[in-house]
Amino acid sequence: MNTFIKILNFAKESKSKMILAVVLAMTGVLCGMFPYLSVAKITVNLYNETATINIIFLWAIFAIIGQILKVLLTTISSMISHDIAFTILKNIRAKILKKMAKVPMGVMIDTPTGSLKALVVDIVNKLEKPLAHILPEMTSNVFVPIVIIITLFIYDWRMALASLISIPLGFIILMGQMIGYKEKSQEHFRAADDMNNAIVEYVNGIEVIKAFNQSATSYAKFTKSVEYFRDYTLDWWKKCWGFSSIGYTVISSTLIVVLPFGAYLFMKGSIDFSTFITCVILSLGIAGPIMAATQFIDDFALVYQSVDQVEEFLNKDEQKRPQKYVELDDSGYHFKDVSFSYGQEKILHDINLTTFKKGVTAIVGPSGGGKSTIAKLMAGFWDCDSGSIHMGGKNIKDIPANQLMKNISYVTQDNFLFDTSIIENIRIGKPTATDKEVYEAAKLANCHDFINKLEDGYNTNTGEAGGKLSGGERQRITIARAILKNSDTIILDEATAYVDPENEMVMQEAINKLIKGKTLIVIAHRLSTIKNADKIIVVDSGNIADEGIHEQLLDNCSLYKKMWNSHVVNAEA
Repeated sequence: MNTFIKILNFAKESKSKMILAVVLAMTGVLCGMFPYLSVAKITVNLYNETATINIIFLWAIFAIIGQILKVLLTTISSMISHDIAFTILKNIRAKILKKMAKVPMGVMIDTPTGSLKALVVDIVNKLEKPLAHILPEMTSNVFVPIVIIITLFIYDWRMALASLISIPLGFIILMGQMIGYKEKSQEHFRAADDMNNAIVEYVNGIEVIKAFNQSATSYAKFTKSVEYFRDYTLDWWKKCWGFSSIGYTVISSTLIVVLPFGAYLFMKGSIDFSTFITCVILSLGIAGPIMAATQFIDDFALVYQSVDQVEEFLNKDEQKRPQKYVELDDSGYHFKDVSFSYGQEKILHDINLTTFKKGVTAIVGPSGGGKSTIAKLMAGFWDCDSGSIHMGGKNIKDIPANQLMKNISYVTQDNFLFDTSIIENIRIGKPTATDKEVYEAAKLANCHDFINKLEDGYNTNTGEAGGKLSGGERQRITIARAILKNSDTIILDEATAYVDPENEMVMQEAINKLIKGKTLIVIAHRLSTIKNADKIIVVDSGNIADEGIHEQLLDNCSLYKKMWNSHVVNAEA
């Protein structure tokens, strides 16, 4: 019931359609009883020798009309319920995607791509069939046997009880399938999730797998997950098949009890032939709908598990941000005693730093020291565990997410390009931008010339994740996107990492145009690119080792000097 209520919350605009679908389905199945009544009446008339062509014809028409109405009404009900089902799926997916934008970036990083894909596509897709059929069909399949049983009690209570004997016995046998059901279904879904993750990992890593001749090992991992899912599912089903076949056989054996018992009562004169034959024929209509209803047991479990997985993601903690915009000054970032942990590992340890106003602040240090973590905290992708981060004179937690993103352009070494044209990828920086504004931004980013050399120019499709372009080309397009956005603060998280030495000057020129009159925070691995920064902050193992300008750090910071000497040696090599 709790799961059903959750489902209804995703279909608030379709509640009237739900009621209509149920009413039509129930009416349709009731009309399906007409042929049973017709056969009973014709048989009674034949037995009493009162049958005429007209009587038989009228009851035959009654049966045909009932069957036509059943097909028509149940078809319409099915169409409405499918419309409702797809509305629910749309709403679930929309809510999941909105949630993704609100949870900390760490949640998205920690969750395997296969699991996210399974959640949005596969798990939600699994709901379509049960949601489209459970509501009208389950309701009608439960309703009709109740109506038949009530009718049987009206005719003769003894015949009604006789018709019910096999049903509870059959259900007791069927319940054998439910032994350990919760644990088994959870393992079934976990195995399916592992298989999805293995498939996505194998497909995404196929280039590395081939390059390092790891096909056998990686394929074995993929095969193992698929085989385990197959073997576990088959083993579970095999253990259920005996209970299922025997249980359904017993449930459908209503006639075995009703017919001899009714014949005995008729022979004793306890009931007349009309009651006898009517009860026998009506009893035939009990087992079918009940067995059809039991087919939804697995669907109920599927809905429960799927909704549970959706709810688990939707219940994840969100970054709480206000809605009302606040007044910001140009004071840049200020970290005060900021600590941050990624899982169980502490990344930053009570750090304090202030960025340079309307200038360049570079953050450098060994790999894994926490540089990119600082950049992501600045962009609001995570919240710090303790301490405070201020931007523009306000605690970043008090700045609406939309306002923060409006004031920041965040460019990384692996910035994502969508599988669409170059012009639309750049226009993401400013969706209302004209083509001319896009061209101007591309020129400032020094990517206009190489774009025009492509076969379709700005209409060239970049491919999945920008795969049709080189790393340097993708970087320049993301710089153009940032220029078009025209934010007051720019964060470059190792944005020149993919650029070869020949294009480094071109990229640096683009960055210089991007940061004109703005505040720039740059995470750098090539120290030559930040030599002239207004402030350089050296980060080591989650701590601030030192800060100052290039010359000061060469004199006072042994780590920076070591990094600079290593950079010079590599550059000369």
